[in-house]
Amino acid sequence: MAKNKNVLVGMAVGLTVLVIAIGYVGMQFFVDYLTYDRYDRNDFIDSNTFQAVFLTNDQIYFGHLKNASSDYLILADVYYVKVNENGAGQLVKLGAIEPHKPKDKMTINQDQVLFWENLNDDSPVVNTIRSMQLQKK
Repeated sequence: MAKNKNVLVGMAVGLTVLVIAIGYVGMQFFVDYLTYDRYDRNDFIDSNTFQAVFLTNDQIYFGHLKNASSDYLILADVYYVKVNENGAGQLVKLGAIEPHKPKDKMTINQDQVLFWENLNDDSPVVNTIRSMQLQKK
């Protein structure tokens, strides 16, 4: 009878250790899952330069990007390329030619973003934006 009791106690201890181990591995997986694909975009956005934001509708906007939430990005100081009837592109400030005169800030649904990039300071787009800003002053 004592032998059966020792076997039961051994099985209970073994089962407890197994449950704790599975719980730990499961919790570690859960924590890794939450942190693996949940980086804060602000860790990657260089606030000292402009970003190019490529949308699912084939439009590209340039400006200063900020993370608003997990679902939305904010783009300020916004520029985009306007293609004329000859096919030539011209960089345009948001609000400069639109008849509805939008403010110079966009809230972008993250689902509409294919990708975005930090632009180098010597980028032709950045140089054009800075020239346009100097002309406006």
